[in-house]
Amino acid sequence: MFFQIIEPVEALKPYISRYVFVRAEGSTDSMPPPDDDPRFQDGKHIQPLLPNYGSLVFMRNAIVEIGDKQCEGVFLFGANQTTLNLKTVSGWFEGMLADFEPGGMHALFGCDMHLFAGQVIRAEEYHNETLTVCDQIFKQTARAEDIAQQLDTLLMWLLPHSIDVNYSRIRRVVRACDEVKGNITAAQMAATACLSERQFLRIFRQYVGITPKQFIRLRRFHRTIQDLQQQAAHNKDVDLLATVLRHGYYDLSHAALEFQQMGCVTPSHFRMLGITLTPDFSIFFA
Repeated sequence: MFFQIIEPVEALKPYISRYVFVRAEGSTDSMPPPDDDPRFQDGKHIQPLLPNYGSLVFMRNAIVEIGDKQCEGVFLFGANQTTLNLKTVSGWFEGMLADFEPGGMHALFGCDMHLFAGQVIRAEEYHNETLTVCDQIFKQTARAEDIAQQLDTLLMWLLPHSIDVNYSRIRRVVRACDEVKGNITAAQMAATACLSERQFLRIFRQYVGITPKQFIRLRRFHRTIQDLQQQAAHNKDVDLLATVLRHGYYDLSHAALEFQQMGCVTPSHFRMLGITLTPDFSIFFA
């Protein structure tokens, strides 16, 4: 299994956090997976996509099962709050994921994220010319660096020609939320955005896809996972209690409940997975 993370150009960083490329050699048909490997289920390769604010995904040489859908080529994930499993059904795969910043998908593609929330949209269902071009780039380009460069060039054309005031407000609110580790109310978030609560809720759901309360929980979850993975990557002893308290959880029970609701595992279980399978599991984590 091979993974590569490439940052977008500076101008796109407020909208896209990173491009992630994954390649797997061989086939599950010729290389039967072990029964106790959590990366496989019923002979199918599994990649977990944790809750996020929207992603652009491409899979090559594989058809991917997501819930009751089968997708190939380019597809979009709206903001979601529970783990989704990508299951390759025609062997192992080669693919890419572009992770959007909160509100980034709306800013670039103009989609109402509230309608996209929890949804998987095939490129052909959305009828978007840019996604069609993305599909062509992936099909015709082999090297990850070349794909990233062409994506940067393409997506730069989608940047707003003037300042998107509401997106600037969303960015300001996200920074405020991070500064206080999620200890912020919807009223305080609205005040930070210089909007009434009613206006703020409407705009926030349109841009981000979820409510402010749901966003606070998701942001705290992401920050905790990021911290755990950084500790694992540096072979540090992990103090779970200190880590969850540092990111705004009341105690381990509070963290365990939210981890199970959004990540389908407890923090201690995730820690074991993260240390043992960091290259595989870190790929879709914020």
